[in-house]
Amino acid sequence: MYKRVLCAAALLAGLLVIGGGALAAADRGDDRRRDRPRVLHLVERVAGAPTFDDGGAPGPSVGDRIIFSADIFDARDRKVGRDGADCVVVRTDPSQPDPVEQQIVQCMVTVELADGQITFQGLAQGTENDFAVTGGTGAYRRARGEAHVDDRVFLQSSDVTITLTG
Repeated sequence: MYKRVLCAAALLAGLLVIGGGALAAADRGDDRRRDRPRVLHLVERVAGAPTFDDGGAPGPSVGDRIIFSADIFDARDRKVGRDGADCVVVRTDPSQPDPVEQQIVQCMVTVELADGQITFQGLAQGTENDFAVTGGTGAYRRARGEAHVDDRVFLQSSDVTITLTG
């Protein structure tokens, strides 16, 4: 009887150690995935001319819209997707000397890649801006993070760095 109890106790202890180790490894794996952001370095090249809708007063003003679509390339210059953006002028800043810097726009952007879509949005002014990643589809369905857009040539070509943390 004593041997059975001792064997059962040893077996239970072994299962607890193995099971606990597996759970700890799984927890560490989950933490590592959450702690390591996924970074996508992309290049956006606007396809065709952007559409400008002069919805407010004549000239640059609140209510104007800039709508465009672009092809997306990776660091090796391979086409990997496309995007679309809709930006509305929400404020003007006449103190800025450059007309591009004068317009403050609210932009919504969707990047479509082979394994899903990533959406981001935010305020933009000038040629270098950060946006909040608001979600996605497919492989990016739990996407959260930030997108940094640095225009090489305004409304023609941009470097886009998307850092996904979710």
